[in-house]
Amino acid sequence: MKQKSENQKAFPRFLGILVVASLIGGVLGGLSGVAGYFWEDHTAFGAAFAHLLGAASPWAMAVCAAVLLGIGYGFYRRARTAFRGWDGEDEDVMQQAEEDLSRTLLLDSLTVIVSFFFFSAGTAKLPQEVSGSIIPLLVVFLAVIALAVLLQQKTVDLTKEMNPEKRGSVYDMKFQERWWESCDEAERRQIGQASYKAYTTMNKFCPYCWGVLLLGNMVFHYGILPSAVVLVIWAVLSVSYTREAIRLGRRGQKTE
Repeated sequence: MKQKSENQKAFPRFLGILVVASLIGGVLGGLSGVAGYFWEDHTAFGAAFAHLLGAASPWAMAVCAAVLLGIGYGFYRRARTAFRGWDGEDEDVMQQAEEDLSRTLLLDSLTVIVSFFFFSAGTAKLPQEVSGSIIPLLVVFLAVIALAVLLQQKTVDLTKEMNPEKRGSVYDMKFQERWWESCDEAERRQIGQASYKAYTTMNKFCPYCWGVLLLGNMVFHYGILPSAVVLVIWAVLSVSYTREAIRLGRRGQKTE
């Protein structure tokens, strides 16, 4: 009865959202058709923008990496200074240091993602066109990735210094497994909660991303590959989560 009551309460809102989303989708679909007709006469602009983005990729990658890694290194240094001067009693100092290290890793990851984007933009015309900027782009890309890995390594090493029970090296292919094994129950619960939040966020984001790409294809006619990639990521996420949940459920039953 409780489940039926909850369904009855939630269904009208769900139906309203579905109707509104359908209306918005219809309007956007019509506008995208008009925009597609308009865009067909202005493809030179798109080609010029793509060429400009590709030419600027090495410099854009270097600037973004300098900003992100610079800020990340600042957080790392602040965490290191706080830990070195810690009196062993004020837990707020250690909490702040751990948060700064988490921000460092976040900025480090964003650096890698942005670098991959600009590298893809810079090599979009290959192999049809070979540009002299490919070598500088590759050099900058490798340098940025090396610096990102180095900052990650220093962050992990400082985390291990702050928590001697932690194990693992960023250069080890099984780093994630070793790090997980060295975490206590509280840390594993925190990781599990964060992972579930990421899972639910992706489940909300993927349909919107697919919809945007679907409408974009009506305007720019780039094919179904981008939408297909989003759906593949969505499927891999759902399958891996469900399989792991089933495996953990079976293991939990065996230990009872």
